[in-house]
Amino acid sequence: MVLAIMGIMTIVAMPSLMKSIRGNRLRVGTRTVVMAANYARTSAILRNQEMKLTLDKENNLVSVAPLRTATPALPGDQIFKSEDNVPVSAPVPDPDAPQEPQTAVPFSSITRKLDAVQIESFTVDGKKSGMKGEPAAIVYQSNGRCTPFEARVVDEFGSSMLVTVDAVGAIKVTQKGN
Repeated sequence: MVLAIMGIMTIVAMPSLMKSIRGNRLRVGTRTVVMAANYARTSAILRNQEMKLTLDKENNLVSVAPLRTATPALPGDQIFKSEDNVPVSAPVPDPDAPQEPQTAVPFSSITRKLDAVQIESFTVDGKKSGMKGEPAAIVYQSNGRCTPFEARVVDEFGSSMLVTVDAVGAIKVTQKGN
C-alpha cells in the first residue's frame, strides 16, 4: 500500500518537477546575459577602459573583452619636452632604485556558452541585429554608459525572457511565453 501511494505521488509530482527544471535553465541562461552585461559595465568603470559585450546567437556565446588591447608604455616610449618645447630623451631609470609595483592587471576575455537555451534575437540601439549571423557587439564606455540593447533568450519549449539594458546600464528582465 505504501509503495502504491509513493508511486502515485511520484507520478503527480513529476510534471511540476520537469517544469521547474525547464524554468531553471531559462533563468540561468538569462542570468548569464545579465551578469555579463554587469561585468562589462563594472570592468569598464574600474579599468577606465572601453569594454565590449558580444552576443553571438550563431554559436550561442556571451563574451566580455576589452574593446582595444592597450600595449603597455615602456620608459623610452615617452617624449619629454623642455620648457622651450624641445624634445628631450626620457630619463633612464636607476636599476638600483626600488621599483614600484605594477598596478595594471591584465584582462583576458571571458566567454560563456549558454546551455539548453539560446539567444533568439537581439536589438542594438533600436535596430534588429544578427540577421546575417554576425554577433552583436555592445560597447561599454569607461563612464559606465553603453549602447542600449535587448536580447531574447528562449528555451526549447518556447518560453523566453527579454533582457533590456538602457544607455546607463540599468537592466530589466521580462518573462514571456509559457
